[in-house]
Amino acid sequence: MLDRFLSRIATLVQVRPSCSSKVRLRVAVVVCLLLANQSVLSCRAADEDSQVKAVLDQYYDSQFVTAKKLCQSLLAGHPKNLTARYLLGNICVKLNQLSEAEAAYKYCLRGGKDSTEAVNAYTALEQIYEHRRISKSGTTSPAGSSASAIPTAGTNHSSEESIQDETARLQKDAQDKLAVKQRTLDDRLKQEERSMHEQIANSPRGRRAGYFRQEYQAQVRADYKDRVDRLKKEFEREKDDINLACQKRIDSLREYHSSIENRKLNR
Repeated sequence: MLDRFLSRIATLVQVRPSCSSKVRLRVAVVVCLLLANQSVLSCRAADEDSQVKAVLDQYYDSQFVTAKKLCQSLLAGHPKNLTARYLLGNICVKLNQLSEAEAAYKYCLRGGKDSTEAVNAYTALEQIYEHRRISKSGTTSPAGSSASAIPTAGTNHSSEESIQDETARLQKDAQDKLAVKQRTLDDRLKQEERSMHEQIANSPRGRRAGYFRQEYQAQVRADYKDRVDRLKKEFEREKDDINLACQKRIDSLREYHSSIENRKLNR
């Protein structure tokens, strides 16, 4: 029985049948460990998803205290789960525990970079800071609401209006970056043009330098054109990168909201 098992394992990993039983046994142990590890990872991923769904169930049922306990339990076992961390921030907002919410959102910014959780956490933090500013000044918000009203971060995951607002913010952010790049390019082009004129003005002079002067000036203009072309190509590449990154974040945002809707429907 053991020889038959070892032979099958050896065939799967392409070990020669002529190898000793000890070698085949070692290979079998390694393969079994790898398979067991893969199985454990799959179970952990499924467990994370089920725990996130449980948190969302309590969240949408307005059972925020229970949702917070479940979320903390999830993060105890999976501290790098950004979705759970972002949900914890939203739950703490609902419970008016803004310091804890702020810490959760900041974790998303540090660990998520351009992820949807990081994008949403950035917006949520802006709302918290605005709430504090209004509270300190004792004034009302632009919408005329009371200064004591808590932020609405994370309270309307699936709102199309929220998606549109965030999309507009991302697009404006991309436009601002492009405007900075454009101003930088314009400055560089002016600098290169001034440099070219200075080089031409300082080209060799004298009775025997006429031909060499024309040749020198032509080379200066050619070098200037090459530098300008490189700067413009670099700008176009950076422009494409900025627009692509913006579109990816928008697509990720819509995908996230869609997944939230599906979870609500499948509760």
